[in-house]
Amino acid sequence: MMTAIAIGLALLSAVSLAYGALLQHRGVSSLQASHGALRLRTLMRLLRSAPWILGLLTLGAGVVANVIALSLAPVMVVQPVGAVSLIISVGLGALHRGLAADARMIRAVVGCGAGVVGFVVASALIATSTPTTAPEATALTVIGLAGAGLGIVCMLTWRRPPQLVLITGAGILFAFCATNVHVVSSTLVTAGLSPAALAHLPWWNAGALAASGLVGSWFVQSAYASGPPEMVIAGLTVIDPIVAVLLGILVLGEAQNATAGSLVAMLLCGALACASVVTLSRYHPDAVAAERRRSALKHGAPPDGGAPRTPPTEEVSDPAHQ
Repeated sequence: MMTAIAIGLALLSAVSLAYGALLQHRGVSSLQASHGALRLRTLMRLLRSAPWILGLLTLGAGVVANVIALSLAPVMVVQPVGAVSLIISVGLGALHRGLAADARMIRAVVGCGAGVVGFVVASALIATSTPTTAPEATALTVIGLAGAGLGIVCMLTWRRPPQLVLITGAGILFAFCATNVHVVSSTLVTAGLSPAALAHLPWWNAGALAASGLVGSWFVQSAYASGPPEMVIAGLTVIDPIVAVLLGILVLGEAQNATAGSLVAMLLCGALACASVVTLSRYHPDAVAAERRRSALKHGAPPDGGAPRTPPTEEVSDPAHQ
């Protein structure tokens, strides 16, 4: 029963993710931010954008639903359900942004959805939930903080990363965040909110989830400035659950009942979902246009694809003609 409630909450979170992404993309686009990592000044300007704030509140409602879901069921069950948000996001893109989806793009979306749904089914059949041990909690803390640190270095040193890199980084960081959320929320559900229980809360895991969540959000906002919101949703709904499941298997021991067949099924479904994200980045019309602009800016060419502009040279008169 708890697993069914958790899946329902995860679906509600997926709907919130799709609507929130549309609104936040609209807010970032209204600022005409440059392609690549957003700087602090631009991020602060977002706080004055009404669509962005509304998107933040919508995403916040989805996060609350997802946190409750993670406290009721294993990470391997909750995280992959977000694939539904990609289908909703494409529909919203067609309705509000005039997105024209051709057959190749639709096949990529279907591949993402089928791959993640298959991943959900395979992981749900083998997932087991056990209390998190101290070494497991410590490992997740180190992974979350190290991932946040590497993310900051990447954003500060890579001037114009492709949108696919940004959404990949965001998906990985949010997976780190989700697994640490699972540790903290499970402790709260078990111990309650009494002062004695809060004294034994895994605060290092809380810090790791905050760090990875904040840096992951930086990646997401930069991805909105670098391409369409559907690509952001595609990356998050595929990369986030796959990394979260890997952490569930390797760190939390949530796949103790796994068979070779179930692991092969998860591998194939995960590969299908990841390949579909790459395909979507190649055939989404807005993603293709955004990548052309990024490449032109990187190589000093005008965004329209023309020859690089060179500064005018001062004409020097020939003394022989004077």
